[in-house]
Amino acid sequence: MGLFKNVIEPTAIALVFAAGTLINRRRLKPQRYQRDIESIPDYISAEKKTDDASASRRKGGKGSNLLVFRVLSWIFGAFPFLSEIWYWLLTYWIYQLSRALTARAIAPYPHVYLVAKYHALQLLAIEQFLHIDIEQSFQAYILSNHAYIMTVLRHIYHSHIIVGVVFIVYTYTVLPPSLFRRIRRTIAMDNFIAFIIISLWRCYPPRMLPPDYGFVDILHEGKTGSVWTHNRFQLTIAAMPSLHFGTSMLFGVCLARFSPHLVVRVLAPLWPLAMFVTVVATANHFVLDLVVGAIVALLGWRWNRAVLVLEGLQDWMFSPVVDRMDLRFGGEGSGEAER
Repeated sequence: MGLFKNVIEPTAIALVFAAGTLINRRRLKPQRYQRDIESIPDYISAEKKTDDASASRRKGGKGSNLLVFRVLSWIFGAFPFLSEIWYWLLTYWIYQLSRALTARAIAPYPHVYLVAKYHALQLLAIEQFLHIDIEQSFQAYILSNHAYIMTVLRHIYHSHIIVGVVFIVYTYTVLPPSLFRRIRRTIAMDNFIAFIIISLWRCYPPRMLPPDYGFVDILHEGKTGSVWTHNRFQLTIAAMPSLHFGTSMLFGVCLARFSPHLVVRVLAPLWPLAMFVTVVATANHFVLDLVVGAIVALLGWRWNRAVLVLEGLQDWMFSPVVDRMDLRFGGEGSGEAER
């Protein structure tokens, strides 16, 4: 599993993003960029001339800023999906770094883990009252009768990021831009809502409960873990909600509802079903974690426009390249900024 998480997964992500960049490239000739630059409105041209003159005086260069602008314009104009890669990296690492910082912040306080254990026992008691406490019996059945399936389930659990990247590339390629942007914002909003919940209501996953409860830690037993799942920055008491399941539900519903391909619409429900089996059988989540994960996905869809706060950061990162390219391509330039 270490090989999968440390080598195969990042390589696969890079390859999928590269494929998405090439599939969605624009076939524009370099000469067009020269004509378009010359056609930039007067106030921008005047600003550019002033910038170039200042740069020449400071560095004695010959329009080096203009050269950089032309290069960046060509790159982002020809490969608009590059800005989507940036957006994904931004939202993903904000979430992961927030979890990592939280893990280090609570590490010196054992009582936080005791509270998380108490919350897990509360969930288990509620499930017993509702007669939906199937986690331990379900895992025991698979281990006793179909233990070979656990290897497959491990890979399903760890492949959710790769599947997410494929989903981003596919939806960017085949769906209308406005719909894609809503889906993209929903994913970011789901991460935000989930982080608020795990920060306010920390909870053990079933696998961390004492052995008396009968759960087996499938993902971390022996040497199946990796530096991605066995390190001091791993936030282990974050079972509620299950983003694995909530995100898989979002993917499945969006593909079943919006995909223009019949095969994709038919197969889409299989992914959330597989994730349901995986997170329960590996003792990583209680059933109620999955329920709340699905609710988080729904709330993210309803509240997705709150993520438009990232527009300012995106403008800051890409300005003036993206803004000037929007003028050039009539508003459908690189990245389809969150408008």
